[in-house]
Amino acid sequence: MERASVSRTTSTAEKLPSERRIAKRHACDGFAEVVVPTSGFLFRGEIADLSETGCYVKTRARLSLRRSSEAELRFTVNGDNFSVLARSVVVRTGIGVGFEFSVIEPQMHRKLLELIEELDSRDS
Repeated sequence: MERASVSRTTSTAEKLPSERRIAKRHACDGFAEVVVPTSGFLFRGEIADLSETGCYVKTRARLSLRRSSEAELRFTVNGDNFSVLARSVVVRTGIGVGFEFSVIEPQMHRKLLELIEELDSRDS
């Protein structure tokens, strides 16, 4: 099965000096289920924002999740379902987790780009 790494399209020069994100995030509403395979840990939450390279999952769960933990994210935004591998980059217990996508199937990536385009046109 072919897998694609997430491409980085926003250059470093385009980012604000204090901004570490690679791609523009878009506010959205959605539902997420997160599985951490190494621990069997599962939690659910809401997708707060989404970009080509990651997302933020709001959750009240009291997480004992370490930064850089690998996870499988299954989420739905605007009726579109996604399943990607990601790693945690920000963990705020009782608030949420920021994830960076690490592996995404090519077809799923195209679908994600279409959704991002839709969200971007809505923001404009």
